[in-house]
Amino acid sequence: MKHLLFVISILLIATTTACNSNNSKASGNAGNSESASSKNSSAQGSFSATIDGEAISGGAIDELQLQNTAFIYPTADNSGKRLLFFLYSDKKGDMAYSFRFSVPDKTGAFTKKDRDDQPFDITLDFQGGDNSRYGAEDVTVNIISVNDKNITGTFSGKFLLGVDTPNGTKKEVTVTDGKFDIPFSTGNIKPE
Repeated sequence: MKHLLFVISILLIATTTACNSNNSKASGNAGNSESASSKNSSAQGSFSATIDGEAISGGAIDELQLQNTAFIYPTADNSGKRLLFFLYSDKKGDMAYSFRFSVPDKTGAFTKKDRDDQPFDITLDFQGGDNSRYGAEDVTVNIISVNDKNITGTFSGKFLLGVDTPNGTKKEVTVTDGKFDIPFSTGNIKPE
């Protein structure tokens, strides 16, 4: 019995030591005092909006720092830069919502009308239920501030059901009172 307790004690110590070592390596702490995740762990994005009268909100930043964070990319023709950011809502039952914005990297109001060929894009995805995607039909995004740490702004407008999800339950949705304040990602992965 003494030998069994001794073996169990050794196994518990070895397992605890291995887990602590793996956690440091997995979080990028092997040789670094802070990983990108821990640098941004105190940062929290926030956004809220009303979709057809239903209030939604979110702001949690995922481990890869792709959700509720912003990125700067060159434009397709290398004539400037654009802001790319994804806003993800908290789940309400089995539903969640996400917005994808690609707008010029500057302050000001930008309006997307009639799915035209302007050099920016805004989409809304319903995740859960019918998994529908909506494109901006008449949406305005106002970038209030952009600095080296975060961006803030507002958005509202009308979205139409995309041709890639023709079986969506709604053909059109209206978004009002959209607001966001999100940090720039410090992670190593960038969305395409």
